[in-house]
Amino acid sequence: MVKKVKVEKAKSDKSSCKKCQKKISFDELRAGVDCWMGGRTVTAWLHMKCMSECFKFDRCKGKGKCKLSGDTMEKGEARLELAREYTGIFFKLKHSHSALADFLKEKAMKPQAIKGYSELSPEEKSQLWKTAKAHFRRA
Repeated sequence: MVKKVKVEKAKSDKSSCKKCQKKISFDELRAGVDCWMGGRTVTAWLHMKCMSECFKFDRCKGKGKCKLSGDTMEKGEARLELAREYTGIFFKLKHSHSALADFLKEKAMKPQAIKGYSELSPEEKSQLWKTAKAHFRRA
């Protein structure tokens, strides 16, 4: 069940960013996540900058599962959405830092910079900070 954002240098110049559609150059850092596309599991690759623009906090529209832990998410529960248009991947707030750990090592982001952060309740924000506090303090 573990699906987290992976980061690596492009092994060729054949992949294209799922957001901007531009080529990802050979040896350029890219971020990707395994997802279901075209009837099979593939890695959706994005430029690091493009991936950082795709994170969003929102609420579950119905029951779902965290792609990192497999834990059930209830309708209305806050979650981190990861490039929904390109991957359809969602994480429970308490697992969001673990899911983004490799990405955040290369491109530090504060949760406040992510769209939808202001919509989280103080309790939800404190849950997020408990998980991410050590890393984001450096950012």
